[in-house]
Amino acid sequence: MHEITGNREEVLSLLQETIQELGHNAPATKRPSARSLGVKGNQAGEQRDEIVEVLKRGLDHERVKDVARGGASAQSVGARGRRRPAAAPVPNERAVEASYAPRNRAIAVFQAAMDEYLEGKFGPAAPDGASGGAKKGAKGLSVGGGKKKGAAATRAAFYKPRAKRAGKASAKKGSAKAAGLPGVVEYSNLDPGWITVVTEKAKVWIKGKHKFVRHKSVTDFRFTMKDDVTIAVTGDWGGGNEAAQAVAARIRALNPDHVIHLGDVYYAGTEREVRERFLKYWPAPTDAGRSFALNSNHEMYSGGYGYFDVTLPEFKQPASYFSLANKNWRIIGLDTGYVEHDLNAEQVEWLRGQFKGNNPKTILLSHHQLFSAYENTDASNLQSRVQPFLDAGQIYGWFWGHEHLNVVYKDYMGIKGRCLGNSCFPYDAPTKAKTKVPVEWINTRATPNAKSYPGIHSYAVLRIRGASIDVEYVDQDGFVGYRETLS
Repeated sequence: MHEITGNREEVLSLLQETIQELGHNAPATKRPSARSLGVKGNQAGEQRDEIVEVLKRGLDHERVKDVARGGASAQSVGARGRRRPAAAPVPNERAVEASYAPRNRAIAVFQAAMDEYLEGKFGPAAPDGASGGAKKGAKGLSVGGGKKKGAAATRAAFYKPRAKRAGKASAKKGSAKAAGLPGVVEYSNLDPGWITVVTEKAKVWIKGKHKFVRHKSVTDFRFTMKDDVTIAVTGDWGGGNEAAQAVAARIRALNPDHVIHLGDVYYAGTEREVRERFLKYWPAPTDAGRSFALNSNHEMYSGGYGYFDVTLPEFKQPASYFSLANKNWRIIGLDTGYVEHDLNAEQVEWLRGQFKGNNPKTILLSHHQLFSAYENTDASNLQSRVQPFLDAGQIYGWFWGHEHLNVVYKDYMGIKGRCLGNSCFPYDAPTKAKTKVPVEWINTRATPNAKSYPGIHSYAVLRIRGASIDVEYVDQDGFVGYRETLS
């Protein structure tokens, strides 16, 4: 993943310029035709306008957050450069962030388009931390394996080079430096190839989301595991970067019976990203075993097609929710991505059916969290779906991702909550001494290259031995940060 895609201001500036380009109807400049935008006939204008509106909403969403932070961007930009007042501030969505992973569908897909365009133009990005020179928090995830060609890509890479006769001054006008000029600069030289890529990605909004795969019987999607079994769990791992590969190597050496991903393939879970950044490095068990993957917000940013049409068939996993059980323990995976941070009615019906009769101790898995000590989050919908099971004492523990942290919570809301979302994405460990939810342990280790790529990346090993589970939280270098026994 290229460095520029993790730099918030670079992404938002390019987004603004792309909105300008797509919304401009002046015939005098050489602009992409309707055919190059992937639309036909009278649909061209309608689809173009819909794409522009979706991108504008994404930009507005982020600029409103700037206002809430007290930033200077108190206005948003319309399709023709007009500025309008921003909406009211919104609460902080992520307490810590070392690289830009917005929880906004439009911008996540925009980032996926940026990466695809840059890899087509320059090839794979340099390995993590190789380019240097970026401010802390500006780096994206990098994919190793390619030779670095000069400096990291800048926004100028998205422009079509001007003719030589235009001179240096004219060329400079359309470069990344132009973003610092006051007012609206001329957005007439964006590369048509770039415009084509971003509009192809944006068409997921027109296409809609993938059909949900549901059960026919509450006994569907049940799998058995041995009484003595080893399970590796990762969360927010799908970046394909060096951290993800280091975690994968550790898990592969462990050779567990099952490997489970709690969700998030960056940036938007497109089919290409699923293949190149997830499946390509996935540490599938070598012996008879099974891999499972949960759905998430990032997978659904591209409509879930990469997840439902590529990941699930590859894993021979029939649906986005499942049960994996033996006589003592049951692990239930849930899909909180299809309806973001929520469970749809089909899953609630299925979940209710799992608790009929005699039940082993149950640990839930999901991408989204039930609660957080470090982030302002609204889990009220999710909580309402599971509250009957919490009240009945039917849920023993819950592992989730979403936040790029590794946290062991003290018993709260009647369960043992665990956050495991730091398996690859850059993050800063929080420094709060007091939190709104009691914390037993949080991983605050740094990587060796802490200045540019701070927090360490981790996975969990669950060793089920009869009536107890020994859990280790292991870092990418093999260091065990915390051990516990669930019984």
